[in-house]
Amino acid sequence: MKPLNIHIIEDEPLIAETIKAVLENENHTITGISLRGKDAIFDIEYLKPDLVLVDIMIKGDMDGIEIVNHLRQKIDIPFIYLTSLSDEKTLERVKATNPSGFIVKPFNENTLTANIELAYHKYEASKSSIEVNTQSDAFFIKNKGELLKIVQSDILFFEAYDNYCNLYTSDKKHLLSHTLKRVEEKLPSSQFLKVHRSYIINFSKIDSIHDGYIFIEKHKIPYSKSHREQLMKKLNLF
Repeated sequence: MKPLNIHIIEDEPLIAETIKAVLENENHTITGISLRGKDAIFDIEYLKPDLVLVDIMIKGDMDGIEIVNHLRQKIDIPFIYLTSLSDEKTLERVKATNPSGFIVKPFNENTLTANIELAYHKYEASKSSIEVNTQSDAFFIKNKGELLKIVQSDILFFEAYDNYCNLYTSDKKHLLSHTLKRVEEKLPSSQFLKVHRSYIINFSKIDSIHDGYIFIEKHKIPYSKSHREQLMKKLNLF
């Protein structure tokens, strides 16, 4: 793994220094250690590290999850949570930020370094896994080291799958290293429509709509109440 510039958000000096020593031994560079939320936001926006390790419970007005929520709106880098908390409420808040990792304290050196390597690999893959060529009406997806061309008109729909998503055509399913949200940002809105938090469809592929479901070939796709109005507006009703 290539050396990374890593920032640490941790208000326990002993833990922070231990993490720093472990990572520097792996040839990573520590851009800094932030003890409080507002300091962390300023430091990370200024230093622009490759990856951030963030404790959830830190001193100050913001906890680690609030810091990540704030930074997500401004920069695109992987975040890994370090925490002794694993209750259901905390996990729900964590999942909403789509982190690159979650490490429960206490942890060992191997757990830390392995999570960092996996998180950055996932991040790098997500940046290059799908590219849109608007001139040729095609998508290029990264698959096992090669780029596959998929014509937009062949796509049936996209389905969220954890932090990834599946792309469906009539005869194949491809797993993309992208969240559904990121895929949506790359799609032409004239052809693709989000109908549910877990689904984006190719509008031209709809066969029928009945009882809260959209039918595309052999697939039965739910649409949510919040997306129903937008769906109905695009239908060419007689």
